[in-house]
Amino acid sequence: MNQKKKKIVFLTGTRADFGKLKSLMSISQNSKEFEVHLFVTGMHMNSLYGSTFDEVVKAGFKNIYIITSEKASTFRNNYKDILKLDLSNCNIFFSIQYLDINRIKPLGTADAIFQTMEQFPQLKSQSFCVCNGDNLYSVESLKEIKNTFSKNAFIAYDRDGLKFNKKRISSFSIVTMDKENFLVDIIEKPSEILINNSLDVFGKIRVSMNLFKFEGEICYTFFKNCPINKIRNEKEIADVLKNMILDNKKNILGIFKYDNVLDLTSKKDIIEVQKYLS
Repeated sequence: MNQKKKKIVFLTGTRADFGKLKSLMSISQNSKEFEVHLFVTGMHMNSLYGSTFDEVVKAGFKNIYIITSEKASTFRNNYKDILKLDLSNCNIFFSIQYLDINRIKPLGTADAIFQTMEQFPQLKSQSFCVCNGDNLYSVESLKEIKNTFSKNAFIAYDRDGLKFNKKRISSFSIVTMDKENFLVDIIEKPSEILINNSLDVFGKIRVSMNLFKFEGEICYTFFKNCPINKIRNEKEIADVLKNMILDNKKNILGIFKYDNVLDLTSKKDIIEVQKYLS
């Protein structure tokens, strides 16, 4: 006699919780004991996901590469209707981050960039900028990273300008720089003690919110050879940066910025984004 399957219902309202649930959902779905259902709500259904894209367009970027999963064909085929933005002055390219056969989750942001450079070889000899799709950066910050003369750079945000509480800062990456503002170290998810010991000469804590510029000819090999992070089990941009500055201490310039960045995985920040767009 066949045993009736147990129903499991997953509810996801943000990209953050979906990422945490994805492995469990996949295991449950492959099990003969469970019938899996997924309720999608909240930010997944919110047009605010077009907000970061809108700011990128306003900053003057003309060639925009969107990294998607292999299964995101619906978005790729209907992105104009989904984003509801005027993209007539932009060239939109989609790259796909393919999953390794032995993995359930993607191999990380550094792998996503490497796969994009492989799919669009022109990037190996051009400069390009990288930003998080779920962060809302100001047009001013995007323009600064776009227009910098430095071949490799990042926006070094003043912690006080980000308007996050101290506990929240611990979930990001802090950076240290030399007297010429070149990157010395990047520390992911630092402890409060480590944060307090990382004051610069101006008494400021500098934070990376993943807004970068790279020169393809310089960075390609580092993305290609990026090791898998032992803690995160992914290939991280932070490890690419560390290897780049080991090769050349003056490789990556930090651009000081007192500005806020809204995080679209935060319910509190969603309210702020709605105010910003109204």
